[in-house]
Amino acid sequence: MTHLSICIPLDDAAQDALPLVAALTENRTTELEIVIARPADVVMSEALLSLVTGDARVRVIDAEAGISRQALWREAVAATTGNWVTLVKPGDMIESDLAVMVAFLETHSPDVDALAWNAFQIDRHAERGKTGSVAIPAGYQIETLDKTAMLRAFFCWENSLSVPKMPFGLYHAAIRRSLVDALLELPEARDWSTPLPQYEWAAKVGLFANELAFCARPMSAISTSPYMAEAPRHEWSFPFHSGLGLAGAVAEVQFHVLRELGSDWSGNTEAFVRALTIECMMETSREAFVAKGNAYFAALRTFEGGHLAAHFRPEFREVRPQDTRRGLHGKALLVDRFLGGAQDAGEFYNTIRLMLAPIGLICGGVVRDGEKVIA
Repeated sequence: MTHLSICIPLDDAAQDALPLVAALTENRTTELEIVIARPADVVMSEALLSLVTGDARVRVIDAEAGISRQALWREAVAATTGNWVTLVKPGDMIESDLAVMVAFLETHSPDVDALAWNAFQIDRHAERGKTGSVAIPAGYQIETLDKTAMLRAFFCWENSLSVPKMPFGLYHAAIRRSLVDALLELPEARDWSTPLPQYEWAAKVGLFANELAFCARPMSAISTSPYMAEAPRHEWSFPFHSGLGLAGAVAEVQFHVLRELGSDWSGNTEAFVRALTIECMMETSREAFVAKGNAYFAALRTFEGGHLAAHFRPEFREVRPQDTRRGLHGKALLVDRFLGGAQDAGEFYNTIRLMLAPIGLICGGVVRDGEKVIA
């Protein structure tokens, strides 16, 4: 069986997957499988079609036109055959040697079934002179993390910014085949949908994973863009939803995942309100700030008698200081977003990769320190 399956759903027709697929297939000996899930109404470029046709490791899965992003991701995952599965979008970049790392985990940490890592966040619309530093972690170790702490961080929004901290899941993270199969056996969501299926997978991986491992070395780069609010896609009377903003969309996913499992949503804390506050304060125009703030305040007033509304007090900041630091600060090396002339996530990762320790070197050690440090 192949060590690693990489899913690439073509749910963003604006970005071509050719650079990503070309980088992943450059090494002909890498043990990986690439599954491209394509809705019938999305056209692949001729160059990508030619590349796909010439490499047996790449398969194209055809889906129906107009399929939801949530359903497309599920179809992509269901078509995989690898021991481990991950998913990235067409404009992203991921380390092809991730296959080496998951093979290492199979041997040295058989109980680990969810792997996460640091992923660079690269805004493809960023402008020179208006972008802060990008941090490169100085450490490369693989550690096991406490699952209970991760569940609190995600579902209770502990120490969160505008979204809860949860690097584990399917998107820019990897899960073992046994966990993939277990999650696919859960009933498919039919009475709700989300534009952010990464949080559905994060919620379920957090709940059902056996053991979590985190690699400090960056393994991928995400091509980011501002969240575009979408109207809710169901009739449930939960006040927080994808039409309000990013935090609302995450809370909506948490609510439905827990509902399907017969549990109550537990994000009704001041930490959640802080996340809503931070999201509002990230708005760059006063008009958008007021609109989002009013929408979140109205939702808070209708939720559980409005007891959290008094804690919601965002303030608009017209001027935002930028982090212009460079060099080593603490345990991170701060570099320019456009280092080496990199324009997008793929170019940035390919530049930074020259500065990172090889995966084979990281995975050449043994389990030590009471199995807390894997490599």
